[in-house]
This record gives sequence, structure tokens and C-alpha cells, in this order.
Amino acid sequence: MTAWNVLISGYTENGHGQKALECFEKMKHQGVSPNAITFVSTLRACASIRDCDKGEEIHAKIERKDLISRNPYIRSSLVAMYAKCGFLVKARKVFDHLLVRNIVTWNALISGYAQQDQYQEALHSFERMQSEGILPDVVPYICVLKACGKIGAMDKGQRIHEQIISRSLLGKDAILGNALLDMYIKCGMLGKAQELLEKLPVRDEVTWSSLILGYAEQEQGHEALNCFEKMQNEGLIPNVVTLSCVLSACSRSGKLNEAQMLFTNMTTKYGINPTLEHYTCMVMAFGCAGRIEKAISLIKTMPHSDESSVWIALLGACTKWGNVKFGRVIFDQALQIDNTFSGAYVLMANIFASANMQGDR
Repeated sequence: MTAWNVLISGYTENGHGQKALECFEKMKHQGVSPNAITFVSTLRACASIRDCDKGEEIHAKIERKDLISRNPYIRSSLVAMYAKCGFLVKARKVFDHLLVRNIVTWNALISGYAQQDQYQEALHSFERMQSEGILPDVVPYICVLKACGKIGAMDKGQRIHEQIISRSLLGKDAILGNALLDMYIKCGMLGKAQELLEKLPVRDEVTWSSLILGYAEQEQGHEALNCFEKMQNEGLIPNVVTLSCVLSACSRSGKLNEAQMLFTNMTTKYGINPTLEHYTCMVMAFGCAGRIEKAISLIKTMPHSDESSVWIALLGACTKWGNVKFGRVIFDQALQIDNTFSGAYVLMANIFASANMQGDR
């Protein structure tokens, strides 16, 4: 039994859910009866490969052995299995029939709702958990902060922030700090996000990149560049994602010179070869500045200039200037690569409209 459990658990923990279930079947064929440890591992395997049918079969076996009421890990694993498979009604049914609900089972339910983008249900369950006297740990806090950010529930997010501070949890978990930061960014509270970031005991490239991207989306290029400088002053070396965020900020806010300098320094200063995303940001920067010819020249220097996405991005930039001449060239190039993209026709129509040449073909 122990050997089988070790093998099944090993496969499950290393992302080989199907092999774990195959071992479970072999174990049964050899007449070995599964115990609670076996069932927990196999339920997790079912969750990892989203095999709800097999999970229901194992659920039936567990009920016949009357293990649900006696083992909290089985309870939470059942709820988590149904939730991760997207069967949240079944997860809630199992949960509601439990005589004993602890932090583990609550975490499974709240995490399930958050993973399936049912953010209101995640928040409702979080509040219900607290009303039943269960004190949250880091996991539900991370889930509900994500929920608050997604639905823009800033007031609830701030109250959760106050709870986290009152329990001195912020300095103990970097992921929690990043979740809190992300909530403020998604709610548009960038000043609050930066204030929080500067108080976090641990800041890394991910933390800074999140804030830089937030400023980029609000077209606040100056603030994004300030964050980029502060990040480097702390001795952190920007990675691929960070550089994409900064280039995006420069592109969206019209900071062409800064974008050019950063793009030039990517390889020489940071040792990073530009990716398609970096090229696209730079093309957009040229396009938004009206430097269409320069943008086309840059595309032609790309390792793979047959990417339709970068031509489509430039076509969108042409709309601002109503540049029909270059718009037609870019439109033709984009369709040569991918003639199924209907958005290209919409963008070209917008260029004609911008140039007061509707209907000109």
C-alpha cells in the first residue's frame, strides 16, 4: 500500500495525472484496497487533468467507505476536484453537505470560484467563511484580492488590505503583496499601488513590472519610466516582461525617443534579444508618432517579418493619421500573410474615414 501511495502521489505532484490514475487502476487490479491517502492523491490527479468523470467515480467509492466525514483532506480534495474541473455547482453541493468545514475546505471552494472567474461568488464565500468564525490564511486573501481587482471592487479591496495589515501578514508572503498591488492597479488606483510598492519588504522584477504596465495602460509614460529607473536603482535587472511593459508605456504615451533608446540598449545593456512583442511595441511607437516609413523599415529587419500581428498593429496606428497611402501598403502586406483576419478590413475602413475618403477603393 505505501509503495503504491508514494508512486501515485509522485506522479500527481509532478504533473502526471493520467499516469497517477493508471497506477490507481493497477493497484486495484492487484487486489490492494485504497486508503484515504490514495483517494486524496487520485482526486488531485483528476483535478490536474480535468477528468471529472473519473473524479465522480472515485467520489462514489469514497462515500461507500464513509470517508468524507472522517477525513478533512478528502473533503477539501473533493471540493477542489469539482471546482478545478469547472463543476462549481457540484463543488458547492459537496461543500454544503459537509458537517465540518475548516479553512482547507473553504480555501478549496474560494479558489475554485476565483479560478473559474466567478468573482462575486468568491467574495460571497469569503464573507461567509468569516461570518462562521474561520480566520482566513494567505490563500483566500490572494483569491479575493484577484476578485476585487477583476470587478473593480476597490472598497472591499481596501477593507481586505486593512485586515492583512492588522494581522501583520504583508511582510510574510511576497505573493500576497503582489496580489494586493495588482488589485490596486486593476482598480485604477496607481498612486495607492506605488505607495504600497514602496512599503513592501520584498520587491522583485514582477512587482515593478506590474506597476509599470499599470502606468502604461493609463498612458502615463513619465511615471512608468520613473518606476523603471527606481527599479534599476535597487539593483534589479529588467527582464523580457519588464522591457515589454516599459516599451508599451513609451509607445502609448508618445515617448518615441525614450522607446528608441531602450530598444537600442536591450541587447547591449541588458543582454536581451528583442521578441515579437518588443518589435510590436516599437512599431506602434513609430506609427503613433507618424513615422510610418520608419516602422515599415523596422518590421523588415525583424527575424520573422511575416508575422501578421505586427502589420495589423501598424495598420491601427495609421488610423490616427488617416494615411491612406501607407495604409494600403500595410493592408496588402497583412492580407498576404493572413487573409482571414476580418479586423484588417475594419481598420482600413477607419483609415479611409479618418482621411474623409469613405468609399474610395
